[in-house]
Amino acid sequence: AGGFLPYIFIIFCYMGCMFPAIDLFTGEKERGTIETLLSAPVDRWKILIGKMMVIITAGLVSALLSMVGLFIGIKLAGSGVSELIDVALAILSPGTIAALVSMLLPLVVFFAGIMIPATVYAKSFKEAATTLQPLNFVVIMPAAIGMMPGIELNAITALVPILNVTLITKELIAGTMNGLYFVEAVGSLLVLASL
Repeated sequence: AGGFLPYIFIIFCYMGCMFPAIDLFTGEKERGTIETLLSAPVDRWKILIGKMMVIITAGLVSALLSMVGLFIGIKLAGSGVSELIDVALAILSPGTIAALVSMLLPLVVFFAGIMIPATVYAKSFKEAATTLQPLNFVVIMPAAIGMMPGIELNAITALVPILNVTLITKELIAGTMNGLYFVEAVGSLLVLASL
């Protein structure tokens, strides 16, 4: 569960960011509404920050709904999966949720920061989606590597984006989290998100 659950969260974060990013930039160009927005007496950076906040919110809501949906699904599965229910209850403790959100927020900002420049120059929705397809591998590979046995959280892996989220989630579920690595991982995610 510790290896598989972060994979789900990361994918839902990414997918939750992807379609709003495409629609808010390329979609507005296709519909012809971006010109009206840019002619409004508002600074362009405020428009960019507003659009980025929508993308970040969509990514976070997607990840949080995946957690809630997973918990409800396990709960409805019945008594045959009592071990999974125990794991789900441990994951949904307030401390674990706060730790996951503190990692997911800079990760979602990082995703939004990558997707906006990739979609702003696309001329159509299809072109923007095609531009973002290679990013799927950039997201999936570190998450998949984190699920492999023998990959441990250390000072180096705590700096690798996406991999660090997977490994920290595994450590949180196992109850063996090293606070120093957690701070290092969140700090590296914050630096990448700010860039």
